[in-house]
Amino acid sequence: MGLSIQLVNTTLTAEMERQAKGKGKGKEGQSAVSDIVSHLLEDGEFEAVLTTVGRDTLPTLARIDPYDDTEFDHYFCELALAELDRVAGRPLSVAENSFLSELRLMFQQALSEPAYIVRFIGD
Repeated sequence: MGLSIQLVNTTLTAEMERQAKGKGKGKEGQSAVSDIVSHLLEDGEFEAVLTTVGRDTLPTLARIDPYDDTEFDHYFCELALAELDRVAGRPLSVAENSFLSELRLMFQQALSEPAYIVRFIGD
């Protein structure tokens, strides 16, 4: 199994707040209710990219634990985009390039909205 990657709107509407209060808190104090804007499932492409280009080339992405949850705010999205720019044009498989394109788009979308984050959900 791979990572589940979500673009999340962290702004809760009043109705969502009421629902969240009724459900309590999720993992690590996260609200039980959030608005998932888009979703990406990876099936080994993430680790393959890190192996191909080297973890030291993608240090921000390399810090993601595939067995835990990690959230990227705007700061980390900017760092990750800069790293992806550095590996653009490197020889990667079609699946790896497709995955990186989708991930890049997700980071760009997160940066376009103040309340968006990218959440990596590990196994």
